Amino acid sequence: MSNVPFKDSVRAKFVGVSLLLLLIPLSGYVFVRELATYLRLGHEQVTVATAKLVAASLSDRPGLQLRRRPRPIVANEPTPEVSPASQADPERDRVIALFNASDASIAASLGARYLPDAAVERILNQGVARDARVWVIDANGNVRGLVGAIFAAPPQNAIESAVTGAVSWLLKSRTDAVTTDAVDSRDAVFSQSERALLGQPNVEWRTQRDDRFGVLSAAAPIWQGDNIVAAVVVEQSDTSQRALARRAAQSVIMVSVVIFLVSFGALIWLSFSLVRRISRLQKDADAAVDAQGRATGTIHETAGNDEIGALSKTLASMVERQAAYNQYLEKLASRLSHELRTPVAVVRSSLDNLRAASTVGEDHKYLDRADEGVMRLSKLISRMSEATQLEQMLQHADQTRFDLCRVVDGCVEGYRLAFAPQTISLDRPNHECMMTGVPDAIAQMLDKLIQNAVDFAAEDSAIRIQVTSTAGTLTLSVANTGPRLPADTSVLFDSMISIRRDSETGDHLGLGLHIARLIAVFHGGTISAANLPNDSGVVVEIVLPLVPQERIKSN
Repeated sequence: MSNVPFKDSVRAKFVGVSLLLLLIPLSGYVFVRELATYLRLGHEQVTVATAKLVAASLSDRPGLQLRRRPRPIVANEPTPEVSPASQADPERDRVIALFNASDASIAASLGARYLPDAAVERILNQGVARDARVWVIDANGNVRGLVGAIFAAPPQNAIESAVTGAVSWLLKSRTDAVTTDAVDSRDAVFSQSERALLGQPNVEWRTQRDDRFGVLSAAAPIWQGDNIVAAVVVEQSDTSQRALARRAAQSVIMVSVVIFLVSFGALIWLSFSLVRRISRLQKDADAAVDAQGRATGTIHETAGNDEIGALSKTLASMVERQAAYNQYLEKLASRLSHELRTPVAVVRSSLDNLRAASTVGEDHKYLDRADEGVMRLSKLISRMSEATQLEQMLQHADQTRFDLCRVVDGCVEGYRLAFAPQTISLDRPNHECMMTGVPDAIAQMLDKLIQNAVDFAAEDSAIRIQVTSTAGTLTLSVANTGPRLPADTSVLFDSMISIRRDSETGDHLGLGLHIARLIAVFHGGTISAANLPNDSGVVVEIVLPLVPQERIKSN
């Protein structure tokens, strides 16, 4: 997978864009909330209209006695006899009305203030709605009619209660509702009737303390002529309105959440699928070309005919062309050296024939110069094919276990003889430095490093060779005094690269450090060059894997 931090990755961008899908359930929530508001307003308008309609039906009816007038008592007149059958019993009528009342508990709590009028309640019974209660209260504060009842919402289990509570909380709107219990509700009705008796129609929302349902109460005056004789109060439960809003909210929010989850999941799956394909393509591209720019692998074409599939096909074709071109370049030096050897041999033989046939001393001087040029050209041809021959040799060489320190010891002894009077010092551990590889290749690598150090070392300076071992690696370094390296040291190990001045180039092709890197990489190591801390010279360091002593002994 890619090493890109998640916050900067394509997955993070897809997740961020996917969060915009939250607008779907949010829009559903806004819609349902507005719907609940409209239902509430409609419920309020219907209740107010019902109160006005009931008040109008009770107004100006001469047969209705909404106000008790005491019978005048004349002291001088004899009191007529009243038969027991014709004598009315108000308490008996009130008890009968209590049993016939729609809401007996409220009627019983009113006590002596409940003085029902049969004609009034007969009219009220004609239009009372379900979950509604209608009061008729006269100017003396007595209840002359009480019809209907308000029932609490049915009990719910824990899950239904939790869902209902959550939806109710989401749909909860800011109102002027008053929280009451049953007694407070009765007192609120009388308070509303008092305002209506003063000619002030009014509306009030009340919520029960358990918030399971609310009550909308509307009051209107009842007229007889120009006088207000009573007030009608209509109480309507919002249970059905809440249930309708709750069902709508549950449906809309559920559908919105399902759409959000499905869409979000699809986008996340798509993002991870794309990232997986891109990461695989990146991994193949990294492995297809090594640090030296050579095509060492292939890019697998990804499935699909989309842009990523087209990109993988293009990159695969590009790597194939790059590999073919690299192969051509790698064989070019060998082909050139092979093709140039015959002309050089012809020139050399011709020079030999001219030298044998010529008797003039001046001619021999020019022939010697030409001979030197041919020899130099022969060396260049040999070095051109050296890297290719080395790679072929390494591919077929048998790797053995050997002591790096012993190989370095033998090489240093030869260097001291070959490059005398150049001083060459060696610092190495006293124990064995075992590793697995090709000893001759390691010696050839050290030859290139020493030759490079001798070419750049200042006069009367020492070349320092050091071998150090750590827990898992061996480090071979060659340091010399001399000019500083350029800022970009990585190009020094490329083929045909030399930082010598033109006057010092001679027959050098810039292949020494390139060959050293080939050998180091073959042995699983790394090579680097850096300036010394005091800028007095240069150090080339090679880090090679160390073979543990335990592994040697066990074998």
